[in-house]
Amino acid sequence: MIGGVELPSSALLVVEEGVAATTRSLGGEPGKRMVLSISGPAAVLPSLAADEELAALTDVRATAVTPEALRGLLALPDAAHAITLGLLDTLQEGRESLAQLGDAPHAERLREKLLQLARRHGRVVPDGVRIDVPLTHELLAQTVRSARETVTLALGDLEREGFLVRDGRSYRLRVRPESLSPS
Repeated sequence: MIGGVELPSSALLVVEEGVAATTRSLGGEPGKRMVLSISGPAAVLPSLAADEELAALTDVRATAVTPEALRGLLALPDAAHAITLGLLDTLQEGRESLAQLGDAPHAERLREKLLQLARRHGRVVPDGVRIDVPLTHELLAQTVRSARETVTLALGDLEREGFLVRDGRSYRLRVRPESLSPS
């Protein structure tokens, strides 16, 4: 499902345009969701599980690749290569996100998530890297498994230390672009 619209049965989803968050409902907590990934253009995602949803953060166009179409694409070397690279990128993003959920303080988990978002969705600007994804405190909280109020406090701390500047619903990290390599 994306934006309340049921997707056809698929083996893969390809984000063609826009930015979407893959979310999963949390078992015993009605209405509570966890963000599994934030994906932009050319992202290749595995099919969604029954408790997952693709939430549009901007206008999104995604293509559902059926199992039959996937078999045909995998027979084409260039397409198979592109699909493999896309899935490896998605796997790497998931590993980075999992690493952020350790025992680190909330502000550090949030800092690592913002750096990850800057690597994947950032644009170099004169005094840092701007994350061009509309980020709410609630969305950030769902990505780092914190309460929204905790994220609000942590964002304030990161802003006071000079790590970030808020620009409406986007953020500019005051970092050198070359410092964005994953830890």
